Amino acid sequence: MEDAGSTFSSQDLDLEFSAKTPESEVPAKAHPAESFLQQVGGPLSVLVGTTIQLPLVPVPRPGPPVPLVVWRRGSKVLAAGGLGPGAPLISLDPAHHDRLRFDQARGGLELSSAQLEDAGVYTAEVIRAGGSRQIREFTVAVYEPLPQLLVQPEAPEVEEGAAELRLRCTGWGPGRGELSWSRDGRILEGADPEGAEPPRIRAEGDQLLIARPVRSDHARYACRVRSPFGHTEAAADVSVLYGPDAPVITVSSDRDAVPALYVTAGSSVTLRCTAASRPPADITWSLADPAEAAVPAGPRLLLPAVGTGHAGAYACLASNPRTGLRRRSLFNLTVADLPPGSPQCSVEGGPGDRSLRFRCSWPGGVPAASLQFQGLPEGVRAEPMTSALLVAVPAHPRLSGVPVTCLARHLVTTRTCTVTPETPREVLLHPMVEETRSGETEVALQASGCPPPSRASWAREGRPLAPGGGGRLQLSQDGKRLLIGNFSLDWDLGNYSVLCGGALGAGGDQITLIGPTLGPTAIAGIVLGSLLGLVLLAVLLLLCICFLCRFRGETLKKKKHPQTLTSVVPLPEKMKSVTPVQTPEPLPVKVSLEDPSPARVHLVVSPSPAIWPGGGQKTVRAATQV
Repeated sequence: MEDAGSTFSSQDLDLEFSAKTPESEVPAKAHPAESFLQQVGGPLSVLVGTTIQLPLVPVPRPGPPVPLVVWRRGSKVLAAGGLGPGAPLISLDPAHHDRLRFDQARGGLELSSAQLEDAGVYTAEVIRAGGSRQIREFTVAVYEPLPQLLVQPEAPEVEEGAAELRLRCTGWGPGRGELSWSRDGRILEGADPEGAEPPRIRAEGDQLLIARPVRSDHARYACRVRSPFGHTEAAADVSVLYGPDAPVITVSSDRDAVPALYVTAGSSVTLRCTAASRPPADITWSLADPAEAAVPAGPRLLLPAVGTGHAGAYACLASNPRTGLRRRSLFNLTVADLPPGSPQCSVEGGPGDRSLRFRCSWPGGVPAASLQFQGLPEGVRAEPMTSALLVAVPAHPRLSGVPVTCLARHLVTTRTCTVTPETPREVLLHPMVEETRSGETEVALQASGCPPPSRASWAREGRPLAPGGGGRLQLSQDGKRLLIGNFSLDWDLGNYSVLCGGALGAGGDQITLIGPTLGPTAIAGIVLGSLLGLVLLAVLLLLCICFLCRFRGETLKKKKHPQTLTSVVPLPEKMKSVTPVQTPEPLPVKVSLEDPSPARVHLVVSPSPAIWPGGGQKTVRAATQV
């Protein structure tokens, strides 16, 4: 019994046991024997200091022959002996003598005051002399009581991009259960032994390694220890500091659908700045111009009732007080102000009337409108311009009646204007008499049938007129209306003509203004009145009244006849190429006949028409009421 557990084999125990039991009829000799292994239940878990109990279930039949039971842990024999009353105890491990107990009645083994090193695989071999062998296996796990865990550091912080962060689960050690790590409640998988590269987050003993931390590693990490006797855990919140990222500026407006492109003048605009950062970044604003003072801090900047002066670049500055990093972004605010009115189109002749000049303008506004012509002849290119556009096109009769459109684009809207060049047709002069508030008489001559790009040139008695300069002769802005202010029978009677000419052709018309002719009765009355003087004043007044009544009656009779335009004066030399126009027009008479004021002018159309070669002429009689 000194060292039997490690110096003899099962066969030796079999022979020795047979020699000590003479009642056995089967001699202990070497011959083939049956043997099989039986796994008994699952692992047996015990706490340190408790008793490890390994029963043989079912209990082997005591014999005869008496069975021999041998207990081992690994290859070391702990106990050996026969079963049944009076059976000998052959072996008991002296290293565990004070803690081992072998039950020879039932064959079980007990090991008191369990220690961590008692964990392992235990086998019980049941041997019958000359018979079979049965092996039963037990797996024993010895645990210490669950520890009090703590994750260190307790409030770890690390900047994004650092080399690594290590968390330690203090209180755990071998024999204290199975250790695992989790992030926000989800178990972290262990490393793949066949992986080409170890995972960035992995467990190493009682530590958790986070290599090259990123912002998504910001989470709650917990270490958990589990054993058959329960589980325990501890956690810590890991803060990954980062940023700020480049600030993002957004804009909103109470009027505009797409304020990122532009906002209209007068709208209320709000700028917002956000920058990803941990901890949150401090936000300040300023204009891009360094001369401008900084505006109040905060992620929101309000600009009420913006004007064109608010346009420009705004800067958002984000700074992280923990990382010490600062980032800046710019936003260019465009304030749109629509140009006043609408785009204006015109066409005029170029130098020598060899070309047509198309003009389009829409000045003002912010930003300036972009102008472009549509409908120009093929081969004529005109790039878009801002505010004003001029395009020269070679003159050709085919351009007459062809519309050209100017497309004016502004941020707020798009508008158009159209101009159509035309050849002069049926140029006519229309006379009109008007009375001013001061009692003066004005005669106006209006030229029709003179469309752009033609220009009107006026003449009197074949000599060009140069109206303007504050004189009695004035031209309208388009040059197609001649106004004779304070009309005088002494100075303003005669032939008036207009020539409409341009790059696409020419046409003209003329009119003759003729003064009144006094009859013999009127002359005699005037002479008689002069000779009699004051003595015959009464008679003279009576004769004047009679003459006036007679004259008015004749005038009313003439008005009952249809008016015709009489051409009596030939065109001057410079107008011989003008196409004759012979369409008569009625002449408006706007002077009231009931006003008794003297020196009143009337236009009376001559009733005897005549046609002059090369043009049209009207004879207008200017009569005075005495």
